[in-house]
Amino acid sequence: MKNLHRSQLAWAALALALAAGSLIAQDGDSAARKPQLLAEALKARDEGNLQAAKSSFEAILAIDAKDVGATEGLASVNSAIAEAEAAKKAADAASAPKGDAPKADAPAVSADEAASNEKLFAQVSKVIEDARKKCAAGDHKAALEQLDVAAGALAENTTPAAQTLRDSISLAKQEARVARDAGGPSAAKDEVKRLARANSDSIGKQGDVVSSAESLIRQGTAESIDKALADLDAADRALGTASLSNAGLKDRIKEAKGSALARRALVAIEARDMIKATAVIAQYAELKGNDDARVIRLQKEFASKRNDPTYRNVDETSPGLRVKDDKVNELLVRGRARYLYGDYQGALDSYREVLQYQPNNSESKAYQIRIRQMLSENSGQWNRGVTKGKLLELLDETWKLPEVFNRENVKVDSANGNDPVIEKMKSIQLPEGFLVRDQPLDRALILLQTQAATYDKDQKGVNIVLIDTANKNPTVSLQLRNVSVYQALDYTCKRVGFSFTVGAGGIVEVREDTGDSLLETEIYPLSTAAVLKMTGLGAGGGAGAAAGGGAASPFGGAAAGGAGAGDGQRPEEVAIKNFLTRSGVAFELPATLSYDGTNLIVYQSRKNLDRVKNIIRRYSDIKQVHIEAKFMEVEQKILNELGVNWSLAPTLQTIGGVTSQVDPTATAKAATNLRSINSVFATNNSTVRSLNVTGLQPIPQPAPNFPGGINLGNTNQSYSANVGIIGAETLGLAIRAIEENAGSDLMSSPSLTVLDGKTAVIKVAQLLRYPQAYGDTQSNVGTSGGGGAGAGGPTTGAAVAITAGTPQDFTIQEVGVTLEVTPTVAADDSIALNLKPKVTEFEGFVEYGGTSVAISGGVTVSVPSGFFQPIFSTREVTTEVTVFDGATVVIGGLTREEVKTLDDKVPVLGSIPLIGAAFRSSGKSIQKKSLMVFVTANLVSPGGATLRSSHPGMRAGSTFSNPTLISPGGAVYREPVEVAAPSEPTPVVAEPAK
Repeated sequence: MKNLHRSQLAWAALALALAAGSLIAQDGDSAARKPQLLAEALKARDEGNLQAAKSSFEAILAIDAKDVGATEGLASVNSAIAEAEAAKKAADAASAPKGDAPKADAPAVSADEAASNEKLFAQVSKVIEDARKKCAAGDHKAALEQLDVAAGALAENTTPAAQTLRDSISLAKQEARVARDAGGPSAAKDEVKRLARANSDSIGKQGDVVSSAESLIRQGTAESIDKALADLDAADRALGTASLSNAGLKDRIKEAKGSALARRALVAIEARDMIKATAVIAQYAELKGNDDARVIRLQKEFASKRNDPTYRNVDETSPGLRVKDDKVNELLVRGRARYLYGDYQGALDSYREVLQYQPNNSESKAYQIRIRQMLSENSGQWNRGVTKGKLLELLDETWKLPEVFNRENVKVDSANGNDPVIEKMKSIQLPEGFLVRDQPLDRALILLQTQAATYDKDQKGVNIVLIDTANKNPTVSLQLRNVSVYQALDYTCKRVGFSFTVGAGGIVEVREDTGDSLLETEIYPLSTAAVLKMTGLGAGGGAGAAAGGGAASPFGGAAAGGAGAGDGQRPEEVAIKNFLTRSGVAFELPATLSYDGTNLIVYQSRKNLDRVKNIIRRYSDIKQVHIEAKFMEVEQKILNELGVNWSLAPTLQTIGGVTSQVDPTATAKAATNLRSINSVFATNNSTVRSLNVTGLQPIPQPAPNFPGGINLGNTNQSYSANVGIIGAETLGLAIRAIEENAGSDLMSSPSLTVLDGKTAVIKVAQLLRYPQAYGDTQSNVGTSGGGGAGAGGPTTGAAVAITAGTPQDFTIQEVGVTLEVTPTVAADDSIALNLKPKVTEFEGFVEYGGTSVAISGGVTVSVPSGFFQPIFSTREVTTEVTVFDGATVVIGGLTREEVKTLDDKVPVLGSIPLIGAAFRSSGKSIQKKSLMVFVTANLVSPGGATLRSSHPGMRAGSTFSNPTLISPGGAVYREPVEVAAPSEPTPVVAEPAK
């Protein structure tokens, strides 16, 4: 029934439209006659009936005065009539006698013009055909635009063929307009019927959409209701404005939308989404009106729930809390997963991030404590072990001697410091030479630029620009054979008094050579390395030099400190100015130079500015050298000694034929007295001197013992034994047998990194403080009488006071390794080194002076001198060498072998085979010592890696960094980053030719 009702309404609307169409049909009759009149006009004109054609065109204009086609057709017909009348007059004149006929020059058309017209007419015909096809396809607008273009192309052509084409264009336009306007009343009726059917179909389709939406509403979920509301809105928009045919469906849509909004509000309230409920209730009130009972009831329900805290949404009361909770849960899950799979650092990062959202999250803190304890117990210990192992491995590897790794003496190409563009111009040769005759300078430069691109192996050439503000553009003539582009440009500029420089981006700028008359200001960034090379002063040397008030300039001349103290100049500024002056840049007033610590501001002529820029470029290359000096010393001591001594001494006491002991105070009656190696070669083998006091014990005074030296076995004891009794004498035997092998290995390897031209010192040493002098020993002895015996009585007591010498004049000796080096890197990357490596070792003390003795009565007091002085051994080299990058050379060495032998024996007995060994004493002491000093120099980048060469695990120019970075939030671990290739250096101004 519903569909039948919609169809009846649609047909009623169609009937109304047909009635309206009959009212407009009368007005359409006049418009329908226009195509007919146009066809008659064109037919009459083609048949030559110009007057009939004129009448038809005028009839069309009477219907529509703005008809463009009729206006153009009438103009063409009038023109044809005029031409016909002119032709008739000409014919009449031709038939008259020649004497009476006036002369008239007939217009003649050239062959070129005729060919041009033929080509134009063909193109216009093609355009008309394309326009008809577009009109047939329904693209009336494009067809009309195309016909307008064709008519414009024939506007100036008055030939009959052009007129024929214009007529075709007019007819095509008229047909397109008629087709566009859909013709007469029959077409209008058809259109009305089509629209009625389309309207009926649309109503039926939207009715289905409303039914589907009602079904979604009954589901009662938020998603289904939102979908139903969207579908209802779309159906309402599709129906358009309310009409008789769609009024019922629109009412149905309104009722369904009201039901959907009411249900959606209740769903939002139950979901605690008060913001959504507020918006939906507002829409419901707008749809139904604020006075509607259902709206009022829904508003009351909403107000009661809104005042209930249990119905308030967390997103409303605490915006962002739900998002934070979701983020924290995600981070906690991620942290647990990372912990499970062993990514402890990643787990720490996740748990630390949790505290940014929830500072009191207990799980995050607990896991952080657990992970840090585990890393401290395991990883911390392993880190120490790994680092210790690496250092020990490095120590073992340092013992290796240098080897040959590059068997070719390949030098690095010398860098002359020129601009790469200048070098490129010098490398491009012109085999055919360069020839210009009476050419303006700009054309000569264009020719040179073309030839440079032709003969460049990269086919790029160079960019050369003439900057001639005075518009002189002088004429140049030049002929050169087999020259480079640089030479050709140099001599071309010289011929006309111009010069050239390389500007930004590597573009060669040619301008008039103004000499030193015009001054300009340029600012050049100046690195610390360049300042060091040019002046020898560091960044911190300015204050000291200024305070010195006249420190000598490193380049001679006036004192830098004196010049700077008066006018506030920095010492580096004065030194840089002196350097540039000696390099050929004259600073005559008003030319000036200023240095602010990072930038050099120069006010100079263009030529001198170019020189300054080129000099700074040569000195701004940062080069630093890693120097390693290696002292390798190996020492070995070997001692072999075997000696036998026999003695015959009196027996002290014999009881029952058994000897009790040998008399120690008796002198041996016989002894072999074979010497030991120590008694022969010892440096302090003099007889012990004693200070003897009558009736008192002796006080020995030995010579001082010096540490070090060859092993003589002076600390070893002999084996002594009594062999037997010969009468009243005891036969004794003393055997001295020693075999010792001792050695020491010393390797000191100080190393440091220093800037080119800068002196650096490294010290790894202990400071030993000792006195250089001692005061005198003070001795006071007092006496006292006893028992009233008087002055002449015996002495019964004494007071003795001895004060040892007091240490004075203390000095400090550095014990360890010291390296002082000054490298200078040459243009070919060879390195000249001024080296002063030194190794100082403490060997021990030696005591000078004798024992101090104080005697009083029967009391003797002896005090050692206590005058100790240290003994140091020093290995030092002072030399200057030149090495290649990465090369190792020997700069010093000492190989020493000392052998001491002893061969004593008892005559005759010592020569008896086998038995003779008991009557001999032999020994041999050998000391071998080898010391070598090596030095290795490597050019290193600011990142710590080698500058030129790559090695396994280290590419040239790599950057070494500490694996952990301490931040306010704790340790941050670095990740490997690939370093971008260094960019090309900014081209600098080259030296212009003079």
